[in-house]
Amino acid sequence: MLKGTRKHPRMRYDIISILLPIIVVSLLFTIISIAPFGSRNLLISDLSTQYLQFFAELRRQLIHLSFSSYSFLISIGDSLIPVYAYYLLSPLNLIVIFFDPSQLPIAIDLIIWAKIILCSISMSTFLGHKYQRYDFMAICGGLAYGLCGFVSMYFYDLMWLDSLILLPIMIYGLEKLYKQNKVWLYVFGLTAIIMTNYYMGYIICIFSMIYFVYLMTKNQPNKMTFTLYLKSQVNKIGRFLWYSGLSGMLAAVVLIPTAISMMSTGKKDIHFRNFILKGTFGPSFTVNLGFGGNDFAGRLFHNPSMFTGSVFIILGIVYFFSKAVSSRDKQASAFLLGSILLGMWLLPLNTIWHLFQRPAGFPFRMVFLFSFALIMVAYEGYLKGIFKETRVVVFSAVALGVAISVGYIWANIFGKRLTQFEFSTPQLSVNNLIYVLAMGFLILTVVAIVSLTNRKPSSRVVLSGILIFELMKNFFVATLDAPFVNQQQFEKRYQQSEQAIHHVRQLKLTQNKFYRLLIMDQPYRNIYQVPYSGYNDSLLFENHGISSYSSTLNSHTHHVLASLGFSSRNIRRIDMLGGSVITNHLFGIKYYYVIGKHSQKLLVRKNAAQLGFMTNNQIQHVTYKRDQIFNNLNALVQAEAGNKGRYLYRPTITKYKQAVVRSNYHYEMQLQANTSGPHYIYIPKVRLYHVAIWVNGAKLSNTYSGLGTEMIPIGYLLKGQTATIRVQSTKPLPVVPKIAMGIDLKKFESVVAQSKNHQFELKDARDINKHGGHFRGTVQVSKRDRTLLMSFPYDKGWKLSVDGKPHKVIKVADGLVGAELSPGKHHLAFNYHIRGLGVGMLISILGMALLAISEWWRKKRVNFVKHLH
Repeated sequence: MLKGTRKHPRMRYDIISILLPIIVVSLLFTIISIAPFGSRNLLISDLSTQYLQFFAELRRQLIHLSFSSYSFLISIGDSLIPVYAYYLLSPLNLIVIFFDPSQLPIAIDLIIWAKIILCSISMSTFLGHKYQRYDFMAICGGLAYGLCGFVSMYFYDLMWLDSLILLPIMIYGLEKLYKQNKVWLYVFGLTAIIMTNYYMGYIICIFSMIYFVYLMTKNQPNKMTFTLYLKSQVNKIGRFLWYSGLSGMLAAVVLIPTAISMMSTGKKDIHFRNFILKGTFGPSFTVNLGFGGNDFAGRLFHNPSMFTGSVFIILGIVYFFSKAVSSRDKQASAFLLGSILLGMWLLPLNTIWHLFQRPAGFPFRMVFLFSFALIMVAYEGYLKGIFKETRVVVFSAVALGVAISVGYIWANIFGKRLTQFEFSTPQLSVNNLIYVLAMGFLILTVVAIVSLTNRKPSSRVVLSGILIFELMKNFFVATLDAPFVNQQQFEKRYQQSEQAIHHVRQLKLTQNKFYRLLIMDQPYRNIYQVPYSGYNDSLLFENHGISSYSSTLNSHTHHVLASLGFSSRNIRRIDMLGGSVITNHLFGIKYYYVIGKHSQKLLVRKNAAQLGFMTNNQIQHVTYKRDQIFNNLNALVQAEAGNKGRYLYRPTITKYKQAVVRSNYHYEMQLQANTSGPHYIYIPKVRLYHVAIWVNGAKLSNTYSGLGTEMIPIGYLLKGQTATIRVQSTKPLPVVPKIAMGIDLKKFESVVAQSKNHQFELKDARDINKHGGHFRGTVQVSKRDRTLLMSFPYDKGWKLSVDGKPHKVIKVADGLVGAELSPGKHHLAFNYHIRGLGVGMLISILGMALLAISEWWRKKRVNFVKHLH
């Protein structure tokens, strides 16, 4: 037990369990130099491309107390409901209110800092309460949980950390439900987990079932048969299922609308290949039983990050060989740990556990459950005195060392270093220096454990010190080579960019019309050490753009934009690169703002439409074909014009040659334009990373050497004019001779002219950022063009009234919002309804009522039983 007065061991324990994580995590942030403890911020990985921008929007809405269900700052428009549910429901996010936009990275750093500390405190509290022993090892267990391998690798996906904080609370509540029929803590814990992040809530719901079976197994009398025992547990099983269901009902106000919204994303698709019967990792996974098994470079693809400190892994092994532990306890613990391990390893189970999807990077997202269970089992064994079995401890440590060694040997023989943007490598290479250090920590830990059994006074301090140093070192290795951003540079560049973009926003506001603005802010991008696409910067700088990156991206948005030439690496991303004069018109991309180091240039397009415009009814029947970008664009213009005309012309290839030089593929072609207008090239199914393009000897911007595949402008050509295109790639490009196309600008502009007097005139365009889900406007409809095309994605949540009467919303242009109208002038009102919100609220209210009734009935039965006795 912790030393101190016998009267207040619990108070001393609580104080240390709070102060020690604060000191350790603060020291760790200071060593890594993370603001406000240092000069750098954590704008790495998804923090730089998603969370910063989402927090900026959250802060804006909190300050203005104006919560919109829909935003036109997300790509061409999207529901905010899944964004809130997946990214923003943590109570700790309220911290952003107290920071200026330029200091939001510091707010994010502090949120992460606080969450890691709370993970440790929560686990220490759980261990102390569960076993009613407030020992220093429980505090060590809290630290090991708060800085476990999962946290070290995934802390920048900070919306997942709330579940780690709440998990020990929920599990303690489950223990009380099982043993004492006390329900409130379990219901509160599980409901809070589901509501703060439904994805992790689903993962933990599966774990709660496994844990319940663990409790049943652990408490089964030795002489009672399983069948008889199962019958005796019917009431407990019923209670568990009932209160788990009620927790789901309480969270329905979030779950139902989110589930409906997520059905509009690419995440709804289920692929058979993710259920093939095979393993997800090989023998090299044991590398992660030692410290430093994963680093930042391998964050997207790696073995399960199982590390929880050598002392707890050794104790976890000793537990199963110790005579002090009963066979029943060993069986229960083996089931608990084995179920998690099997669920990670077997692909179908892994896929089911990840909500029937294979993770797009950051694999084994349930591995923290293994760390939780291992620490709990190890602490239980420690309390049973397994430290005293010196031979078993040494044997277990040797076995662990052998396992880690086998992992390193396997990785050295079969491993392959993960190179940038190549994500098919099954096993990363390993750093053998880390192996030497891991063995060193293992030896030191064993010596400290043996010393502890000999009651040496300093052994607890030494053992704790080794663990803390090991956990900090593991965190340091996990962030090694992470491209941190200098906070002062960020603040300076953000303020300069905001000032420059504000000027253009004001220009737009004076017109009081809806147009989109694309920004190429090179100085802002340059503060990041890795290629930065600025997918969600429209939220950060409050401008209407095209690009977006999130797990909640509307599938119609992705389908339409990718089919028309915009860059797309996967279903979660769409970039602003890849536009043409046709898409500039369709999506109202009137402004293109280039911010350089010493100058700014604003390009204004004359043919950009507003938020919507009238087209021919033919637009209702347009469908896009995969990788047929030019055909899709031609079909779009035909539909707007209401004819079968030809608007895009393929140039004649007059010369063509290709060669392979030092593993680089070189292509050169000379083409002759068959129309006057802008020309483009498109190379399908090839990521343009390591692809360089020259037009008439001038190299195109490196901006086009991105992660996706987009349409690339090669300039305006007159009919009959020739141009030489040269392409260099690290991969073969067999379709190069067919990649060019030109747009007949004169014919296209004649089509655009038809819609100029039939634009949707948005009322109070200045307010659409605050109230994106509710807007009004007018439109003049001709007898010829009677289908309204709105340039935002189709979503069943949209309701339309025309001249005060409900009107049907239809899908047009294969994924955009539209409506068929009668000739004349009409007043239109668009309102976005959160589908499922009403049903979700009713279910949650019903859940509250059933919970209250259940508790009343439970107390009545308890009092009745007491009265009988």
